[in-house]
Amino acid sequence: MNNLYEILKRLYIHVVFLILLGASLSLYFNTTYYQKSKVGALTKSISGFWHRQASKVTSLFDLRRSNILLLMENVELRNDIERYKTKMQMLQDSLMKIDDTAGIFRYIPARVIDNSINSRHNYIMLDAGTTDGVYKGMGVICRNGVVGIVSATSNHFASVISLLNIDVKVSAMHKKSGAFGAISWDGMDYRRVVLDEIPLHINVAQGDTIVTSGFSTIFPKDIPIGRVVDFYIKDGSFLSISVELFADFKTLDYVYLVNSRVKDEIERLQTAK
Repeated sequence: MNNLYEILKRLYIHVVFLILLGASLSLYFNTTYYQKSKVGALTKSISGFWHRQASKVTSLFDLRRSNILLLMENVELRNDIERYKTKMQMLQDSLMKIDDTAGIFRYIPARVIDNSINSRHNYIMLDAGTTDGVYKGMGVICRNGVVGIVSATSNHFASVISLLNIDVKVSAMHKKSGAFGAISWDGMDYRRVVLDEIPLHINVAQGDTIVTSGFSTIFPKDIPIGRVVDFYIKDGSFLSISVELFADFKTLDYVYLVNSRVKDEIERLQTAK
């Protein structure tokens, strides 16, 4: 008890000072309208700052959900486009027997969970596998263009040979003329590929668009690949064209796997030749 009394005795002056200081500040800020407005403005400023920070944090959590919803909407739009394309083709060619409830191609969404661009043999890993309908040989595209081809699958994952792989060739064409050749990567710049086998008489200009040819069951026709940035004569008989890719492989996130509903039928006919 004596110790407590001694402590209170030593702190007495400080306690009295704090009480008087609090009373003085209260009288000061509540005496005039000017002081009240200053205090109110400071309080609102601090409150607004914290509300803005809280809003930013909430937006980050909502961003992933928004991306997923957008991806699913894009898949539905692509599938609708394929249905309409199929119906138009059926009107033009009555010999084509295709179910009018779905297009020739269907799209399966997936997310990139691993990606490389620094090797000459680059691969991409996706979070979709056989349980999602993925199989070896499927084409992979993103909203900006061609990405690669599925090389292996497990139940829940798929490995994709990137377009940035020197062993990959994709049938492509010069959109303006319809001349076709083969797109491949030379292992140099991750933003550029090379289109070979374009005849010399084709009028090619910088800025022209290169797209998929549709001459396979891997990719639909007219999927964008890139734009012409340079070209030269190769072996005296063909043009070799440098193409800047539309897809940025450093920022790949969501992609679409292309499922051809007539793949098996076409491949059986090709094998029977």
